[in-house]
Amino acid sequence: MTLGQRLKWARKKSGYSNQDVPAEKIGLTGKTLSNYERDYRSPDPETLKKLAELYDVSTDFLVGKEEKDKPKSKLDQTVNEAIEQLKNEETLLFMKDDDIDEETAKLIKQALINGIKYVDAMKKKE
Repeated sequence: MTLGQRLKWARKKSGYSNQDVPAEKIGLTGKTLSNYERDYRSPDPETLKKLAELYDVSTDFLVGKEEKDKPKSKLDQTVNEAIEQLKNEETLLFMKDDDIDEETAKLIKQALINGIKYVDAMKKKE
């Protein structure tokens, strides 16, 4: 499979029927993402990383270094799901600009990870 074919497969696996929505989420146009999927252009490394995170696959999978998509750990999946739910909630934190900036997302992710680890430690003590 080519990079473009892998991008298209990962997009569809993630539930996006067209290129517009995922492209907008990472600051691209649908046409640009379409060009990547058709192998007319190649994304730069930072864009490739953003696409991998959005589609929940590894960059190694997208560039063909591994044949199968490696599932992320349960912790990563839980944290990513929680962040997506928070983005969709109409909380005070997100109502101010309708979106979450990268720094805030990283801080929330770290707080969630710390919270999950704390809960696990407390369970072990019981």
